[in-house]
Amino acid sequence: MKTINFEALFSASPNPYVLLDLSLNIAGMNDAYLAVTMREREDLVGRNMFEAFPSDPDSASHRQLRGSFEKVIREKVADHIPIIEYAIPLPNDQGFEERFWSATHTPLFNHAGEMTFILQHTVDVTELQRLRVLAKSSGLSSGPSVLIETGMFRRAQAVQEANKALTEERQHLRGLFEQAPGFMAALSGPDHVFTMANAAYLRLIGRENIIGKSVRDALPEVVEQGFLALLDRVHQSGQPFVGRSIRIVLEPSSGGAPEERFLDFVYQPIFDPDGKVSGIFVQGHDVTEQKRNEEALRESEERFRVIANSIDQMIWATQPDGFHDYYNQRWYEYTGVPEGTTDGEGWSGMFHPDDQEKAWGVWRQCLETGEPYYIEYRLRHRSGEYRWVLGRAQPLRDEKGRIVRWYGSCTDIHDLKMAQEETRRLASMLTERVAELDEANEEIQRFAYIVSHDLRAPLVNVMGFTSELEAAQAEVERFYRHVVGKAPELVTPDARMAIETDLPEAMGFIRSSTVKMDKLINAILKLSREGRRVLMPESLSMRQLLESQCQSVAHQLQERGAELIVEAVPDLTSDRLAIEQVFGNLIDNAVKYLDTDRLGRIVVRGRDLGASVQFEIEDNGRGIAPKDFERIFDLFRRSGVQDQQGEGIGLAHVRALVRRLGGTITVASRLGEGSTFTVVLPKYISMNSEAA
Repeated sequence: MKTINFEALFSASPNPYVLLDLSLNIAGMNDAYLAVTMREREDLVGRNMFEAFPSDPDSASHRQLRGSFEKVIREKVADHIPIIEYAIPLPNDQGFEERFWSATHTPLFNHAGEMTFILQHTVDVTELQRLRVLAKSSGLSSGPSVLIETGMFRRAQAVQEANKALTEERQHLRGLFEQAPGFMAALSGPDHVFTMANAAYLRLIGRENIIGKSVRDALPEVVEQGFLALLDRVHQSGQPFVGRSIRIVLEPSSGGAPEERFLDFVYQPIFDPDGKVSGIFVQGHDVTEQKRNEEALRESEERFRVIANSIDQMIWATQPDGFHDYYNQRWYEYTGVPEGTTDGEGWSGMFHPDDQEKAWGVWRQCLETGEPYYIEYRLRHRSGEYRWVLGRAQPLRDEKGRIVRWYGSCTDIHDLKMAQEETRRLASMLTERVAELDEANEEIQRFAYIVSHDLRAPLVNVMGFTSELEAAQAEVERFYRHVVGKAPELVTPDARMAIETDLPEAMGFIRSSTVKMDKLINAILKLSREGRRVLMPESLSMRQLLESQCQSVAHQLQERGAELIVEAVPDLTSDRLAIEQVFGNLIDNAVKYLDTDRLGRIVVRGRDLGASVQFEIEDNGRGIAPKDFERIFDLFRRSGVQDQQGEGIGLAHVRALVRRLGGTITVASRLGEGSTFTVVLPKYISMNSEAA
């Protein structure tokens, strides 16, 4: 049996045929096509159809022809144009000739099932169209040929109009299908072959060329995940399947890492006219981000609960309208109420009756204005006691500023509240005591002034009488020497003892006692006046001030063979007179208590502490017993050394001055080795500074 030569059959066919590739380039044509189009083969092969037969892209005929080609390429099915007006160029550039055609476009496939060409069968119906027009214009509306031709054209036009309407509707539906936000696909037959898939579906699976392929071939990774079994079940049972947040792992065709997605979808069976399942329509939404957000929210809420239950404060939350729907574990432990009993407005019963109205008034105001909630009230403890708590809450807003939640806390401040009440009570008492002390201090100062003044008057008399007695003593001594020279036998031993020894000693004792008494009175007056003096702060160069103090004791240092060294000292702003008295007394005290058995050495040094300064006055004198460290700062107290001069006021005066300047003074010492007095003073004092 001989095989048929289809190429020869194609070329010899009396019907015009042209072969186009999928880019609409002309791959070949038969002789009948060349005859009807009046063209040469070499003029057409390799050229685009619309280049070889140009037309206005906006014309109806151009859109009609291109639309038919695109439909065949897209749907891989034949398309028929009953009649189309399309002009063709005449030979030798003689212009264009209007022609009417009837065309059929058929897709051609290779052995692999892939579409490769489009075969156009073209019939020239120009003469029939002209005859119909002529008959209509001549009034020839009867006759067999006219009726036949007129009926044929009417049917052709009716078919064309119906096809056009169907095409427009199909294009509209396809546009909706392609632009749908959810993913959609149509599967055909028991092998679930893709016949349609919109852009959202292709984006989801990450690949393009799936039309004509089965699910197993196009998406092999979903087979083991159970999706093919679900499709089989829907195809066999005819029952739809609805999936919610179904996990799927897809492997992009680009070879990237597998992607986990979560889908809401429906497998809807498609029935043919016989009621049998012919395919499955797939429609759904990618809810991966929603799923992840829900998971993140769940994890966030879980973390919040763990944190909220681990802290000591009572935490609560409400809905935007103020409905309380969450309390942490601390709340229930603190109040001792069963869980859930204080939801909504149930928590108002936990307030002290005197605080309920105020607390709810503030809360309602915050709900209306969105202002933060802040209030102190008494809350019933599990013991039955009402304890003070601090209630606070902040609104949580969305991106539009709307309140979506309120988060609040209750902090037990009962002990603090009681401490504050006690502090206020003590402060009131202290204020009263300070007033009493101020009054007593004024009285003491007046008493000191009066006492010193009253003591000074008889002291002046004593000193006057002492002077008279000293003059009388001189006369007695002259008389005594005269008697001894003339009649020594008249002077008894007792008289000699009285005149030569007892009387001078008595007069010396009286004189020294009155001088000491005078110094003591002056010291008391000085101490009294210092307490009333207003401090006058100024910038002080401490090196100059200390060097001046060194000069005042230079003679004493020379007599004792001692040295006084001033090391680095920081400056400060303070009252000059008070600072001079402080360091003058301390340096004088150090010189006074130097050990005469070894070379004396006194060192003054300082250190900047930031807001304050520290000074040390160190000596290698006799030292002080530990039991006297505090007592030496008391009035009329000395270090216990009996052979030293002094009234026991100097160090007490120093401590009073240091305290008034806002500082402190301490002493460290070892008997026989020396002492170190440490003074810490503010670096700056203001005009209003008054330390106790």
